[in-house]
Amino acid sequence: MNIKPEARKIECDFSKARIDWIPKDPELAQFWNAVSIGLPLLEGYLIRALAKSKKLLPEDREDLYADCELFCKQEANHSKTHMAFNDMVRGLGYYPEMDKYTDKLRADYERFDREYGLRHAMLYAEGFETAGPIFATYFLVQANKRLKDNDVDLITLSLWRWHLSEEFEHRSCAFNVVEALYGTYWGRVGGIMKATFHLLGFAVPLSEYMQREDKKAGRMERGPKAMLRKLSSYSGMFFFITPRILRACTPWYNPKNLKAPAGCEEVLTIASETLDLNKMAERARETIPA
Repeated sequence: MNIKPEARKIECDFSKARIDWIPKDPELAQFWNAVSIGLPLLEGYLIRALAKSKKLLPEDREDLYADCELFCKQEANHSKTHMAFNDMVRGLGYYPEMDKYTDKLRADYERFDREYGLRHAMLYAEGFETAGPIFATYFLVQANKRLKDNDVDLITLSLWRWHLSEEFEHRSCAFNVVEALYGTYWGRVGGIMKATFHLLGFAVPLSEYMQREDKKAGRMERGPKAMLRKLSSYSGMFFFITPRILRACTPWYNPKNLKAPAGCEEVLTIASETLDLNKMAERARETIPA
């Protein structure tokens, strides 16, 4: 990409954002909402891992030290913005048992810190950051289609487009740190599997709970049409992501060789120009690929 990586501290106002930000695909929206609920805890774990690891890097790897600094700043900005979105979701009062899910995730990361140490944390971080650009590509491809819908909530859509575009931007950091400190292929593969299934093990049950509450309250439709829509969305995501995860498990994988998804550079350019999520939403349709 022809854009300088930077830590963009984004202002945001979710007072007009909607939880059903993809009206034509509310189940998919709730999946990403569930991911958002867990991200501040996950990103805190990643930040702690990279902050510790940068102190152990070889003296001749000043480039990696700078990459770790950028990674931690970007992830801290993501966490702050998602916390604001999550506060909006909690403030609705629709999901009284949500904290049961986040308490379990918090306990997992506390246990990881206590029992497994830095090597495990870095392999987990590298595993998650391997999935990051894959999810970014999936989401940006789908988001570019959603931008043509008049009823989509551009504020929440822009949150994810900015976040995942920066995930693509720092995609090589954790990979390079793991190579410098541990140089372990099988450990890297294990980290990919652990991080992917751990995140899904949180997000899918929480998403299912949120959808059940929505259906009970009449906020989300029931019946065969809804079931087919959900099956289509989830299977589409599965068949897009799975072969790419498997390719990332090959010995010759290197994230620096990945091609930026369409719209990624445009999203980051507008983010740098505005540093404001609501202004990014106003200009979102400027980023639709020709």
